[in-house]
Amino acid sequence: MMKSIFMIAFLISLGSNLSAQTVIFEYDEAGNQVLRGLCDACKSSSKISTLAESKSQTISEGVANSIQVAPVPVKTILTILWDVKIKDYIKRIELVPYNDVRILNVFDVKNTSNTSCVFNMESYPYGVYYLKFYLSDGTIYTKTITKN
Repeated sequence: MMKSIFMIAFLISLGSNLSAQTVIFEYDEAGNQVLRGLCDACKSSSKISTLAESKSQTISEGVANSIQVAPVPVKTILTILWDVKIKDYIKRIELVPYNDVRILNVFDVKNTSNTSCVFNMESYPYGVYYLKFYLSDGTIYTKTITKN
């Protein structure tokens, strides 16, 4: 009897110290994992580690939500528009083909007061291109476009 009471007390104390943690994942448009962290009910030390990741992601997410690229697919002229509130976060924009390392076109956002830029893609071959947005926090936001 005493042994079973001791065993029950031990299991109750063990169960109260163990708690399940929930891991959360976030993915970008292409399906790449961009965030892995613990839920809000987790310990404060783990919250601190995910806060550093989430700060840089908030700039990337803000840029991603505030950029408009038209028309997609593009034939001749590609227009990129962004909000005034994120202009200070974008340093430059590069147009790069998907299978090449050379940069086809660069637009320096810091040296302009516009909230748009235009790339003439008439002379470029058909295919997939990347728009690389270099952000002020050192991250690179990439948007994929196609030319038909």
